Amino acid sequence: MKVLINVCEYRSLFQELLRGFEVKCIEEAEDEFIKEVEVFIAAGWKDVERLLPKLKNLKMIQTLSAGVNHLHFDRIPEHVIVCSNAGANAVAVAELALTHILVALKKYVYRYEEMKKGKFPQMIESRLLRDKTVGIIGLGNVGTSLIRLLKCFSPKIMGISRSGRTRENIDFVGDMGDLDYLLSQADIVVLALPLTKETRGLINREKLKLMKKDAILVNVARGKIIVEKDLFEHLKENPQFTAALDTWWHYGDEFKQEYPFEKLPNVLMTPHCGGVYENFWEDLIRHAAENVKLFYEGKPRNVVNRDDYL
Repeated sequence: MKVLINVCEYRSLFQELLRGFEVKCIEEAEDEFIKEVEVFIAAGWKDVERLLPKLKNLKMIQTLSAGVNHLHFDRIPEHVIVCSNAGANAVAVAELALTHILVALKKYVYRYEEMKKGKFPQMIESRLLRDKTVGIIGLGNVGTSLIRLLKCFSPKIMGISRSGRTRENIDFVGDMGDLDYLLSQADIVVLALPLTKETRGLINREKLKLMKKDAILVNVARGKIIVEKDLFEHLKENPQFTAALDTWWHYGDEFKQEYPFEKLPNVLMTPHCGGVYENFWEDLIRHAAENVKLFYEGKPRNVVNRDDYL
């Protein structure tokens, strides 16, 4: 089976992991090879878009990212399956979500900034994670990894999944019909679900108003699950409310959103780095390569339902 990759600096690792397959990088692949390729392991969309007309025998696109909202499914032939790389870096993203929770509860950034000014804000009370209610929206790989990390802190854990089920032992599990209930009960809400046509703009002004005045909203999923304007205004109107954001609405060489979140004191910010850690590329590649082998055996995982994006 012929496999095309576009992360050329890891060609050797792909070839080692996919022994028995003919693996080439887009920089070296001839047109004849590209025409016969069955699997394209791709980072990003641009190379996929450029090469699709030449990929006459393509059967599978395997992404290196967990999210697939960057793909234009209307341009991908219906017979081509798309598989995400969900799970490859789930523990790292869950660790960052937990970090955001603890930093917010302990007023870490405020104390740090005050000490830089020569102050010593020892007696400002922080909050315990113990006995707090943590609501996790999305119980896939990241959500379940976060549940396991949280348990040693003894919070109450609520969760929402599309199916309304989870294999984890938590205090409450529901489906999207229970979203309002979870938002109203949770001290901390973590978004860990994919960006689809159904989840885009899910957290809007109406949903934010359901949350507790001093709630913490953590987003390690995708920025556009939240309505940007609504969150900014909610933060301004509710100074006790905290947003801890790793994912954003607008990306570029510089950090610039439609609204100046960086000027608000109740916002914690990281630059979409949850999945970036030592040797993360190797983890992504190994996970993707495993799925290519599963595809060859007729049992691929993480097959995307394109109707979620069309």
